[in-house]
Amino acid sequence: MELNLKDFARDFTDLTKQTAVENGTSVEQQFTEDVLEYIREEGAAVSPELFYCVNKDCTRPTEADYYKINAFDYSESAGILDLFITIYIEAEGLPELTKNRIDQAHNALAHFLNKCIKDDKMFQKYLAEDPEIAEVVGTINEEFKNKNISLIRFFVLSNGQLKVDYNSASEIEFGNVKYDFEFNIWDICAIRNSEIAAVHDGAINIDFETEFANTIECLEMNENSGVKSYLAIMPAVILAKVYKQYKTRLLNKNVRNYLGGTIKVNKGMAKTLREDPAMFFAYNNGISSTADRVNLRTDDGGKRYITNVTNWQIVNGGQTTNTIYNMYLRNFDLENAYVTMKISEINFEDEKKKSVAISDIARYANSQTQIKESDLAANIEYMLRLDEFSKSEWTPANSARRNTQWFFERMRGQYDNAKGEPRTKKARDFVAQHPRKQRFTKTDIAKWEMAWGMRPDIASKGGEQSFDFFHKTQLKTDSIVADRNYFHHLIAKAIIYQSIGDICKQNGIKGYINIICNYVMSTLAWKSRNNLDLDYIWNHQEIHPSMRPLIEMAADIVNKYNMKLGQEGLNPSVKAKKDTFWKDITLRMVGLPELDKALLAVNEEEMTAESQAKIEQFEKLPTDTWRQLAVWGKDAKKLSLLERKKLDHAYALANNDKKLPFNIISDVMEIYKKSQDLGYTPQATLFDGE
Repeated sequence: MELNLKDFARDFTDLTKQTAVENGTSVEQQFTEDVLEYIREEGAAVSPELFYCVNKDCTRPTEADYYKINAFDYSESAGILDLFITIYIEAEGLPELTKNRIDQAHNALAHFLNKCIKDDKMFQKYLAEDPEIAEVVGTINEEFKNKNISLIRFFVLSNGQLKVDYNSASEIEFGNVKYDFEFNIWDICAIRNSEIAAVHDGAINIDFETEFANTIECLEMNENSGVKSYLAIMPAVILAKVYKQYKTRLLNKNVRNYLGGTIKVNKGMAKTLREDPAMFFAYNNGISSTADRVNLRTDDGGKRYITNVTNWQIVNGGQTTNTIYNMYLRNFDLENAYVTMKISEINFEDEKKKSVAISDIARYANSQTQIKESDLAANIEYMLRLDEFSKSEWTPANSARRNTQWFFERMRGQYDNAKGEPRTKKARDFVAQHPRKQRFTKTDIAKWEMAWGMRPDIASKGGEQSFDFFHKTQLKTDSIVADRNYFHHLIAKAIIYQSIGDICKQNGIKGYINIICNYVMSTLAWKSRNNLDLDYIWNHQEIHPSMRPLIEMAADIVNKYNMKLGQEGLNPSVKAKKDTFWKDITLRMVGLPELDKALLAVNEEEMTAESQAKIEQFEKLPTDTWRQLAVWGKDAKKLSLLERKKLDHAYALANNDKKLPFNIISDVMEIYKKSQDLGYTPQATLFDGE
């Protein structure tokens, strides 16, 4: 049963306060993070992150120099800058979010942005006080300077209830330049609506007759290979009303996920809708969509009309839809505006065939638009294989993250959908089995692989550009075999990357953490000649203890170089995206000590004949040998506890088809030889024939 607004607000606030205590953070920032989860889920922004900055010289929001920001996001490929501010009101019941508070929040964000653009001293001020803030300030300044910003969006987040309409301009001016502008308010009503949508996120079923007192005229095409198509004329007003209700949920998940909130208003379309809406049908390419079922009505004259659709999704035309919706909100008359719409009714009963058909329709519908091939890569073999392993592979029982799984979020929102309704036992059990720190996406994979492949400059360009490069250079060329061993090694790289970030924070390093992670990871790959023992890291679900000092030294080198650049007036975020930065870093890393041999995997090509013979002998022996030998050693009192544990460990790994590191093979073969000398005779078992 859905809670009313008052009860929802109470429960949401109580949970926020409880989580804030558990996480040791402020209620305001915890509230910000909780709302950002909904924003990410809806795809209303790409990947917003907490980022708190306030002018400490001001005590009241009404002061002229006051600025504040609670979160930040920037999509480099789309040129979209998102700034978030939170108005958390300490009051019982449903506090009102007033127009005056919103105006103050708008001014606080605008003043922060203006300072980033115009005040060169702001970067130097925060470089000394808080490098994390300096990183964002420097990035914003650089992107404006290079004229890369095309859209600015302000988001106001609040636990208050907005009771009046609040309209803002569609343009904003900074530095005598006008930018496209959007102003979004997420009050407690919007949060509740998003919660309801998340719980019921599934098929979007539209009854045009009942809900909108309208039907959609169409032509029916012949069915072909399980797909029946219709060509329809959609009134722009109806499309705007549907989009107002469902927002980006109406867009096909493949398209929505990879647009990730970067859908912009098209100026040409907006001009036509504003000045000559009747010509929109002639000028616009229209939209393409899919549905599980399309119901029709035929009038006396033989014309066909769509009355309702089941599981309707737009696969091409997100920008058209968003532009129409934007003009509708600004009260332009759209009664004479129509859109060409193609609907493909997918009639496959097999869910996999249906998914592939929808994906292909989305792919080809978008083949001549700004959506890239890599944006629609969720269903390529590589991704599907990783998806399978993330569902079947469990972390080793004796590891630091025992009996859990790494969750590959192949498509945005899968994690939260699988988790189910928040604050339930099912959700708690799911998170225990799939900790949030073990959730990863395709852009995470690209970042890890680029950093491990000694391309930290690519990894530092951000998720979207990293994936694009990774997709073109490795996935499209089929240079990766995504088997179980690859999955284990990928997770090992994830653990290394996360460990670098954790060590940086533990050592008090605040700014440019992503850059440091990228360059330290590349340093580890370089120093080890890409030969770190990744099997050890997978088996233990943590880095080797002797790796930590090396990471600390390397991180300190990168951090000091970043600070040096900042003091010279250069932006490390910009420099790190160039390959010359890697050359500079390697020169500074030359003095690092050599890696402990315990960290390295043994390359079979470099093995001695004796080592290779050990491996061959090990592989010839039945897996059950190690279990039998451990039992014999205990009963005969010939083997120590440590020796028996090594045998148990080897048996557990081999019995689960795990690749054993050479050091384990070497140890158990030495124990095997010693046991034979002490009188052990191998027993024939059912395993011998395997």
